[in-house]
Amino acid sequence: MSLKKVISISPNKTSFSPLLFSGDLNKGLEYANKFGYDGVEISIGRPEQINLIELKPLLEKYNLQVYGIATGQIYYNEGNSLYSVQEKIRLSTIKRLNSIIDVAKELHSMVIIGGVRGKLGQSMNSKQIKLGIKALKNVAEYSNDKDVVILLEPINRYETDIINTLEEGREVISQINSPNLKLLADTFHMNIEEVSFKDSLIKAKDYLGYVHFADSNRLAPGWGHTNFVEIFKTLTKIKYSGLIGIEVLPKPNDYEAAKQGVRFLNKLFDIY
Repeated sequence: MSLKKVISISPNKTSFSPLLFSGDLNKGLEYANKFGYDGVEISIGRPEQINLIELKPLLEKYNLQVYGIATGQIYYNEGNSLYSVQEKIRLSTIKRLNSIIDVAKELHSMVIIGGVRGKLGQSMNSKQIKLGIKALKNVAEYSNDKDVVILLEPINRYETDIINTLEEGREVISQINSPNLKLLADTFHMNIEEVSFKDSLIKAKDYLGYVHFADSNRLAPGWGHTNFVEIFKTLTKIKYSGLIGIEVLPKPNDYEAAKQGVRFLNKLFDIY
């Protein structure tokens, strides 16, 4: 497998916790290079939070690629979402995501649709779900025109009530039927929602575009009880050849979490 090691960072401080070197992009890039990551996933809420003029020379300096742009801060920091009951908010969120897709095109990066879906809550109804899927389809169509891959990330029930499992993600992707829409499987969320890591990944193999490794407690892999050997063997079995990202809490600190993440991946890569 030709796998790439990725670390999730953010140029600005955010209420979304599982990010490393949050608020210090330069340091995040520096340590990503130092520890041997192939690239980064950058979490933002607004396109202007990525300054391409400043970022591109840094990527060249540290020999890194931006593989993914996460967009959950649009919801976590501002409350805007694709599934909002308010049309004005949905349209604003679509516009924001499209502008981030423009940035992603410049960086040859993918864009992640996870937390930006928001929550349905007590207002949950079939009409709202259809409106959300329509909004997601609008974003997918725009990204297809820009030749940018969109990654749909199922998230556990305690954070959202919209698309919790890989199977639900597959159903939405099939419904939208856009060639550039793929799945992001996150082991932290899978640990809560999936009956079997192995079975879920095998069923999702034709949809899989990215995998996040975070342990059962959302710490770096190896510091919880998730069976990553089973997961990695399954990825090998289905011939997954793509990105494995470390999206974890900065505990005991950013430095140690980043170091453990790449050390754990290197061990898996070497053995299997």
